Formats: sequence, C-alpha cells, structure tokens
Amino acid sequence: MLYLTVLVTGCGGDIGLGIGKILKMSGVAGSVVGCDIHSEHPAPQILDGFDIVLRAGTDGYFESMREVINKRKVGLVIPTTEPELRFLAENRLLDEMEGVPLVTANLKALETGLDKLATAELLKANGMPYPWTKLVTDGPPPELPCIIKDRHGYGSKSIGVVEEGFAGYYAAKHPDGIWQEYLRPDDEEYTCGVYRSNDGETRVIAIKRRLQGGFTYYGEVVENTEIDALLVKLAGALDLRGSINAQLRLTGRGPVIFEINPRFSSTVVFRHMMGYRDLIWSVMEKAGRPLEPYTPPAAGTRFFRGSQEYILK
Repeated sequence: MLYLTVLVTGCGGDIGLGIGKILKMSGVAGSVVGCDIHSEHPAPQILDGFDIVLRAGTDGYFESMREVINKRKVGLVIPTTEPELRFLAENRLLDEMEGVPLVTANLKALETGLDKLATAELLKANGMPYPWTKLVTDGPPPELPCIIKDRHGYGSKSIGVVEEGFAGYYAAKHPDGIWQEYLRPDDEEYTCGVYRSNDGETRVIAIKRRLQGGFTYYGEVVENTEIDALLVKLAGALDLRGSINAQLRLTGRGPVIFEINPRFSSTVVFRHMMGYRDLIWSVMEKAGRPLEPYTPPAAGTRFFRGSQEYILK
C-alpha cells in the first residue's frame, strides 16, 4: 500500500470508474474514494466513499474539493476529466491541491493535447507526420471530404465528416472549430498508450481498435516498430512526464497521429489487465518508488468491452 486514501475525480465517467476499479484491485491504496458533480452513476457502489463537488472553474470548486480532501483524509488526487484537467493546467495547479499531490501529465503535454491545432503544429515542428489542420475562421478547407471538430473539444461527439457542398453548413455550425485532413483508411485506427517516467524511460502500447458510440469496444494489440518509434518521438517532443493517449491512423504515408488525449485512456482497465499498468506506474512514481519491470503483451492479444448492471435500493 502506497497511500491510505486516493481520491478519483470525475468518478462517474468511464475513465474515472475504470481508475477506481484498478486502484481497488491493485492494493496501492487503503481506500479509494471518488467525487463528481452528480450521483447518477454506480461509483458509490464500487468505491469506498463518494461525494458531490462543484464543477471545475465555478465559484466554490476549490472549497468543495477542500471539504472532500479533509473529510476523507486524502493522500493523493487523480483528476480524470478533460474539463478539470484544462482548468488545472490553465491555472498552473498540476502539482498539488490543498497540499495533496496530483497525478497528471506534465503541462506541455496538457497544453498541446487539449488544443488540436497546437497538436498538429507540434507534430509538424518536430518532423513527425501530421494531418493538415486549419481554423474554420481562416476560410474553407483546402480539400474535401475532411473532418470538422472542436478545437478544444473531447470525445467523438463533436466530430463530423464534411462532404462536398456542406462546408458552409458546418462552418456556420462550428465557427470555433477546425478543419482537419480525413486520414484513410477507416479500418486502420489505433489507440496508443505512451508513458514516460521521471528519468525518461518510455513505455508504449499500440492497439488497433473499433469504435462504437465514441468508445473502443474491441481492440487488438499490434507490434509495429514504425508506430512505436513515432510514439517515443512524440514523448520526447512533449518532454512527457506521466501518461497520455495518442490516436493515429496507419495511412499510405505511415502512421499519422491526429489527436493526443493528455490523460488516462478509456481503455485503461484493459491495458492494466494486459500488463500495461500506466496508472500504477504513475502512482508509484508519485510516491517516490521505482517503476516495476514491464513486459509488453503479446501481439494479437484482444479485448472486448462488455457491460455491468447495478441495482440501487
């Protein structure tokens, strides 16, 4: 056990719930508690304690977090939602909260990953393949079809494919968005874990995935030296500390990263079960412990996302 009590924020989401499950099964914490802005989720049935807090960035957010930290005697906080991570990054509050250490990626990784235009610019500046990316306000896309997405959004709900004749419609609907190259083929999409330790060791995993409702419902571990080399280069360009998730497609010009999620992945539980234990590595390093050895899972290892029912009385 490394911490008596760990607090997982955003514990009602899929990532927060997954992190809570891992912490519970791993034994790195005596108790695992969570907080969220509502209670319509199964976290209270899974974790050792649950509290409602105010949304990050609103008046009273810090006070509500302070109350939970003191009430639960929290020794480590793991923020899991992108809106909260954005707020913490913008206010340079990534080291601690109320004197309690936080587990996050480093500031450069957060600032880059939370801005899709900045992501493309970093890739280009560091000699990595990148999708052309352009602000909607800078004019029409250079080619169609293309992708339109929120510059600072997260998840897949704000993403659309723009066909010929519809650029004006989408530009009016998403004036603050970005146009981005439509990378092909559609069946060559990968979600990739990238962990870089405090001493610079980089551990990666590449999973070919299929999406359903914006989530990875099926994945298969692949062994691809070109992808691995690109992920290691990305970690260096970000001076990465901690864990991020890179989305890419394997195109005719090789692997092309189109998005960086500077947080733990929604596949964090699957990866943990296969031996890619980036959450545990993050907790260990935060506690000043050396990393455990890592043996990558065999290529061809597959996973499927199922469901779990909860009845509340």
